[in-house]
Amino acid sequence: MNQALTAFVTISDTKVAKNRIHFETLPLSLYPQFWLMGEHMKYNRYFSNLAARFRHGAANDIGIRLFHLNHLLTLPRQRNEAVIRVLCTNAYLGGRRSLCRVLGRYKMIVDTTDVGLSSHLLLDGYWEMWLTELLTALVKPGMKVIDVGANLGYFSLLMADLVGKTGQVHAFEPNIDLARRMAQSLALNGFSDVSTVYEQALADVEADVVLIVPADEPKNGHLLPADHPATTDDAVEARFMRTRRLDSYAELYDVDLIKIDADTSEMTIWQGMSEILKHGRPLTIVLEFARVRYADPGAFIDRILSDGFSLSVITLDEGVQPIDREAILAAPPTEDVMLVLVR
Repeated sequence: MNQALTAFVTISDTKVAKNRIHFETLPLSLYPQFWLMGEHMKYNRYFSNLAARFRHGAANDIGIRLFHLNHLLTLPRQRNEAVIRVLCTNAYLGGRRSLCRVLGRYKMIVDTTDVGLSSHLLLDGYWEMWLTELLTALVKPGMKVIDVGANLGYFSLLMADLVGKTGQVHAFEPNIDLARRMAQSLALNGFSDVSTVYEQALADVEADVVLIVPADEPKNGHLLPADHPATTDDAVEARFMRTRRLDSYAELYDVDLIKIDADTSEMTIWQGMSEILKHGRPLTIVLEFARVRYADPGAFIDRILSDGFSLSVITLDEGVQPIDREAILAAPPTEDVMLVLVR
């Protein structure tokens, strides 16, 4: 297990015991908070501390960041979530688009008709905190990372910040609407120079496919063969496109970290990056795995092992934990297991 993962496990174990939110311990110099004194709100202190943050923001931040990423690894999760909610705000832009602040740092454009993901970002300002913490621990300045199934770009924004000016983020999203919102969000936050968005579906071969997109759950979009019977569901949109192999992008062979969340396509994507994997470079892959998605899930795990990767899983409360083949395959068929694969 690499040093970043070891540190993350230690920090996560510490967080489990801190299961209560103590707002009185939130330092006013760090977070804007209203504090009750009898029946009055101490607005003066709130505004003076907020103004101080505007004047004395960290020199290495682009613009004004109200939440520091190191807090994700050093402070209790529930405290961070509470602070991010306080900092979360949004504004409707029209045309099903809204601008919101996520992680207390980034301006992000979301889809107001999207119930599955955008609603959480609009109201909470974060998504899958356990994975947010993990990527914060793993991604370092100067890294080249790939985000497959990037959706609206929540994790791409985070990783673009983490890799810094010398790193690169390559984000793949076949849903054109989501990909273009993501590109706008990356530009809004000053990350255009370190990020590339590909409106592209990935697989093991170049082939014509149809992307099935649930109207209110675009994050659950998935690929089917082009000759699949047409859907008659008015709540589902079908879009035709052509797939491409990830290893057809020669500039990505020296990647340091890959995140894959592609809702049924993970196995074919893995097969489609064999040229990247065969070089044996150190590599970390974070991959969402669910048995029901694959014709032979055991063969998929065997392929991962044969490519030289160790098996771990990211859990909600216990951080990264080792796991073996049998335990992965014993999980309920529809349960999403977020694997952390390292070599």
